[in-house]
Amino acid sequence: MSLSDAVDDVLATLQRVSISASEFILVLLTSEKHSAHLAVKDILSNGCEIVDALTKQTSSTASKWATDITKDICAQEIYNLAAKGSGTHFDVTHTTVKQLEDFRVAELATIMEKSALVTWNLLESMLSGRTQSKVTIGRDRDGDIIMESSSDEEAYWEEIGEGDLEGSLVSSLANNAEFERTKLQKHRAAKTLLKKITVLSIMMRSTNQHSNTLQSLLGMFLQSTHTPQKVIETLERMGISVSVNAIHAWTQSLAAQTQQHLRSLGRSLLAAYAYDNFAVDLKTHEHKIENSMETLKHLTSGLMFPLQHNISKEDLRCSEVLWKMSPFNTHAELPPKKGWADLLVLHVDTPDNSGLSRRDRFNAWKFLSDLISYGPPYFSQFRDKLCEPETIEAIPITKMPIIATSAMDISNSTVTGNIQSIVNLLQQGGIGDPAVVDDPDMPDISEHVVLFHSDLGTGERLQSAQQHRGIENTPWNRLQHVIFIPGLFHLKMAAVDTIWWIFLQPSILQPKETGHYGSKPGFRRMHELIMYDRICRRLDCWRVEVAKHDPKWTSLEEFAASKLTLNDIEAMAHTLARNYIAGHQLRRMRRIPAAQRDVQYENGLLLNRYMLIYEELSYAMNTGDIGRV
Repeated sequence: MSLSDAVDDVLATLQRVSISASEFILVLLTSEKHSAHLAVKDILSNGCEIVDALTKQTSSTASKWATDITKDICAQEIYNLAAKGSGTHFDVTHTTVKQLEDFRVAELATIMEKSALVTWNLLESMLSGRTQSKVTIGRDRDGDIIMESSSDEEAYWEEIGEGDLEGSLVSSLANNAEFERTKLQKHRAAKTLLKKITVLSIMMRSTNQHSNTLQSLLGMFLQSTHTPQKVIETLERMGISVSVNAIHAWTQSLAAQTQQHLRSLGRSLLAAYAYDNFAVDLKTHEHKIENSMETLKHLTSGLMFPLQHNISKEDLRCSEVLWKMSPFNTHAELPPKKGWADLLVLHVDTPDNSGLSRRDRFNAWKFLSDLISYGPPYFSQFRDKLCEPETIEAIPITKMPIIATSAMDISNSTVTGNIQSIVNLLQQGGIGDPAVVDDPDMPDISEHVVLFHSDLGTGERLQSAQQHRGIENTPWNRLQHVIFIPGLFHLKMAAVDTIWWIFLQPSILQPKETGHYGSKPGFRRMHELIMYDRICRRLDCWRVEVAKHDPKWTSLEEFAASKLTLNDIEAMAHTLARNYIAGHQLRRMRRIPAAQRDVQYENGLLLNRYMLIYEELSYAMNTGDIGRV
């Protein structure tokens, strides 16, 4: 008997017992009595084929059924995702700094995908605007669909700038693919991910107003970037941000927590302070005679950070000892003054067996490092064998928490302004004049010192203030507790400025170069110029030196083709450190007759020396080698 004849017999049987085919299937699937029957198991195992057949016969009915099922599933997923226990609630009025530091968009995406998988995949298909079965080329490790794209489309998006999405956060979200993707595909996947998070966040907040993690953080970001209030209100109505009032409540909450933290840290007497000036252009809509010319406001910003490396209060209890040896103390018996030569005994520099000093060894390391990192590819094999320079005296590098103080309506360009800045910073730290402030919880700072960091100009003004107040009767009025420590970053700025004045001032530059570097090039531009120029100069030194060893080595590529060992190129690096950097031999060069001197060569040696000193300072600061500093 054929299958068609068998089906006819079954239909005849159903008609004889007055049971329709739909009733038969419904009873079979819903009755507990038949749940274990082979017929039920067969229907369930072939459910996809049955649904496909129904869709072809009654497309409108099947579409409505599928839509209703999808709506119910998605609605339930959004409801569960917006529930309190899902981890998506964010109380703006009780936000802590730790919550902001610990937040990760990737974690929010994981929660969404895990709790609303159907909605997550549905958004993936909708945002791609394509049929998954036709263009899907795979899934990444997180299960996200990777869509195929034509070369013409990629060229179009690259032409209009699509795919330029910077930031380590987006990179971490997009780099989880199991196979290599193009840069454009990675960026597009990252953007799609952020869009899915945004759309789901809007749905979640529509379901539950307390489910507002993304909206709260975006509102905080808008506030920090001084976004106009009308823009924030518009985004709030769209469901993308919290309200302006909620943002103000968040600001007040964080400000109160910060003030409490500043007070607690300041009264521990284990805090250091840093401050600097900044200017704000306060333009007004109502022009008056008294404010028509005064739109630029000079203010002072401050930072407070805890002292690290097991420093105790007893270590800072040395104010009286220092005052007895202070040159501002009219009754002090001052010890003999020390000069710069006394600093040389702190870390005695003994030449090694090859006659290289500590600085020479660092210079040789830089020559070798540049060749390995930026020279022909052959030398890159020695990168793992290249050891770091010797450590003179290093402190452990730790991640230091920094707390911003309230901005001060003070201009620290004067001596009086610096005194006011220090008093204000100490007050924010809960410290005041013990003769004036009656607070049993406030520690007496008279016997302790407090470290203040700022630029070199501030150091001069503080020194002047302490000099003029040396006749005061109390330690507080004498500013006896103030110990100024210049910021090393400002030292780097001064070093860059020195190189500019010596080698790059407008009178030396070519006419076309003066536009960039002739007037206030800025620290970052000068720093990058030094970094790039020193690479080119030292590689050129390598080219000249290797040609002296063998005339056939007319380029670094030919030098690399000789396949020398690491020991061979290390020996040549030592030679470069001796002969291509200004040293004592420069004096002898300058004493010879002018007609025989090579001034350009002399200046090149001097420039190499100054750049290497700057690089050694930067290296020492980055590695915490205070002895080398």
